Amino acid sequence: MKKFFPLFFFIAFTQLFAQKTIRHADGSYFKQCSHFEITKPLWQLAKENPAAEKTGAHGEAADRKRKFARVFSPPSVTTSADPVVQKTEGNVSTHGAIENFDGTYSADGWYPLDPTGMAGPNHFVQCVNSNYQVFGKTGVPVTAIIDLATLFPNSTDDGDPIVMYDKFADRWFISEFQSVPPVSGNEVQMLIAVSATNDPAGSYYLYTFEPDSADYIDYPKFSIWADGYYETCNCDFQKVTVYDRTKMLAGDTTAGFIVIPSVNPNPNGFWCPQTLFADGQLPPYGSPEYLFYYTDDNWGAPYQDMIYIYKVTANWSTKTGTLAADDSLATQPFNSYFTGGTLQDIAQPGTTIKLDALDGFFAYRIPYVRWSTYNSAVMSYPVNTGNKVAGIRWYELRQDSATNKWSIAQQSTYAPADTVSRWNAGIGMDMNGNIGLAFNVASAKSVFPGIRYTGRNACDSLGTMTLAESTPVTGSSNWTDNRWGDYSHISLDPTDGITFWHTNQYIGTAHSLNTRIFSFQIPLCSSGVPSLSSAPAELHAFQSGNMLYIKATGLTSEKNFEVGLYTLEGKLISRQLVSPVAGTLETAMNIFGFARGIYLVRIISDNFQRTVKVSVE
Repeated sequence: MKKFFPLFFFIAFTQLFAQKTIRHADGSYFKQCSHFEITKPLWQLAKENPAAEKTGAHGEAADRKRKFARVFSPPSVTTSADPVVQKTEGNVSTHGAIENFDGTYSADGWYPLDPTGMAGPNHFVQCVNSNYQVFGKTGVPVTAIIDLATLFPNSTDDGDPIVMYDKFADRWFISEFQSVPPVSGNEVQMLIAVSATNDPAGSYYLYTFEPDSADYIDYPKFSIWADGYYETCNCDFQKVTVYDRTKMLAGDTTAGFIVIPSVNPNPNGFWCPQTLFADGQLPPYGSPEYLFYYTDDNWGAPYQDMIYIYKVTANWSTKTGTLAADDSLATQPFNSYFTGGTLQDIAQPGTTIKLDALDGFFAYRIPYVRWSTYNSAVMSYPVNTGNKVAGIRWYELRQDSATNKWSIAQQSTYAPADTVSRWNAGIGMDMNGNIGLAFNVASAKSVFPGIRYTGRNACDSLGTMTLAESTPVTGSSNWTDNRWGDYSHISLDPTDGITFWHTNQYIGTAHSLNTRIFSFQIPLCSSGVPSLSSAPAELHAFQSGNMLYIKATGLTSEKNFEVGLYTLEGKLISRQLVSPVAGTLETAMNIFGFARGIYLVRIISDNFQRTVKVSVE
């Protein structure tokens, strides 16, 4: 699988140097990146090295040696009936998908695809194993399909890619991992590309990071926080890794990472907790990140139906990090146990082959949105509603801004009683407080593996998905292997804060493994089904002399909005309380003496917010 290309093909600048390593008594450590280079523009690499389609499908790369060895004890507890199950679909009609088109595919024939992608101001960037592609937001390709080894020269393409759009810095992030050839002691490298500009088809800064030699990385998942890019994984040595976001955005060759030992209450099986992903506004710089996982009493003693929360801190001055238990929340009963290590879970028509339910861990991502008096985090995972028909348990957790205590604001199991499995979900919250949920579907008799979505408005009764299901794409045949998806990806459009984007895999004709990219919105309570062409609330900011003028239109009827000015790292500089008049808010801030650069302006209430960048000269 390893590919070799002439070195000059890719590298505008390259640097290889000895790693700087600092170790601490608590087991945490810091390492500097081991390799740095700058690529040619992506559009040029795609033109020079388009991915060549291989014939014949084959399994995914080296990370799959241990990935789904989920070995739980036989169930020893009989879970009560799910008291928060939603057995019917919602009845609020929608316009359906706004944009809806097929995404890229694995030219190398890898499966599952691990589809990941996010929208930026003008593009959608998508990755699968082991290719990526840049699209315009109407589905027109901007680049050809590109092998990840073209972006990461000589990569073994071991997969598990993640795409992030860092809207706070207006940059793109693409990652994958690779086993170090020859693999010795499960050595692995993390490969990360950060765009040098806001153009996803432009040049990238490439970083190679090398954890300790016995620290095998599987299923790496990333999130954006003020002080770093945070990573969790299904690792030999369970950990949280924090990458130096500030230096990586600047193309600094001394960028490094901090490894913080973590917890693994299930050492015999798959384990990948998740950290919060800042979707609305970055938390204040220096705020702790939080790590989440759940346990299930059906896994056997001593597990209980619980969500556990840990506080994670990183200090780039001392290059240290800590992880400490913060809270635990008892949930309503559920059963996430399917078959435990056999991958025979979700039925599909016309075959005895069943699809992996991807059970035992929170789905990627856990979006985090800051409001004026609390912070929200939404999360989901598949549960067994009976006879291995999967539903989706989802939550909104809230953190009190004053006490920092977490609580469960709402929880429910979305499982309409139609024998259709719903799983491999992505969940998100928009800037109006509405929740979108997109997922795969399949059933034993009539539903081939496809994709649907639903959602709820912030004013709906708690614990209900009120939107009628929409189907961006229907499956056309069954899949010929039990490996499925590994993950899907839902994100929020940075231009309006209300449009969800989702990418996932489905089965087309003749057992073909395809991906889909689509967008949708949640209708407003007050207006039923609004026209998608109607203008949402808008926020504008501009400098004139020593003053920064701020104007927002189309606002709700709330009395006061907090207007804040922040650095790109989330540091609050100035704040005002302003009352809108007839839905319009206007104010000004004195910026005399401010350093030149890009700043963030945010307006926020308890159920509405918008953020915009402004340049100060």
